[in-house]
Amino acid sequence: MVGKEISNEKPILADEDIKKLIRFKLEKKIAQLPYGFWRCEKGKEHSKVAIRYLVEEHLNLKLDDVPKYISAKTFHEAGLFRILVEFFDSSYFKALDYAYPGQFKPWQFSKGMTGIWDGEIGVKRSLEAINYIIKRLNVAEDDIPKKITYQVFKDFSLGGMLQMLYNSSPYQAINALYPNKFKPWEFSVKNFWKNVDIKTAQEATKWLVEEKLKLTAEKLIKVRRKHFLEFNLGQMLKKFYQNSHLTALEDVYEY
Repeated sequence: MVGKEISNEKPILADEDIKKLIRFKLEKKIAQLPYGFWRCEKGKEHSKVAIRYLVEEHLNLKLDDVPKYISAKTFHEAGLFRILVEFFDSSYFKALDYAYPGQFKPWQFSKGMTGIWDGEIGVKRSLEAINYIIKRLNVAEDDIPKKITYQVFKDFSLGGMLQMLYNSSPYQAINALYPNKFKPWEFSVKNFWKNVDIKTAQEATKWLVEEKLKLTAEKLIKVRRKHFLEFNLGQMLKKFYQNSHLTALEDVYEY
């Protein structure tokens, strides 16, 4: 009689059993997880349960707080760094993205995220980040120049990206996302008018009259100084036109 073949397959663990083992590991009630816990057919799925248990139950974090408190060090201190090496190229962000698909963006994390702005992929990712800011703040398109400032990029931990890819210029960043949609003088850029010539002032004056106020040369009498101030052209008047909107109009239209 032929004896029964002995199976080498390990029993499939239920999620609750996995959580219990992870809890025992995190609470140091066991020194090691069972042999083959990670290196089995369901090893990566085990890692998802472990990551979610670490975040939600062991650390008791809300998902909005994860980028502030989770790093590679978190996994190392919890004795779970091996899963980063085993399944996620040593990237804690890839691990979190596997456990919470699409929930987080790499730029939300300040630690250990070097190289995310490199190359064409980095530029593409930066556009996604800029768009993310605008949508997160619920900024209407026409309000972008006034509301998307350098400080906003810093508040979203994107000051480094702005410096690396866009010369620290919110205008350059927004122009990359919305090509030629806005003019640089619409943004609150310190010393902008100190670094340009009279031709830029003439262009801005014409832009104000024809594009924003929708007026023809015959109706320039309707243009007031308040219009220049409303569209962020007060410093331009001060530098080039002795604070006189009439002088600006005369320069462009021989008014």
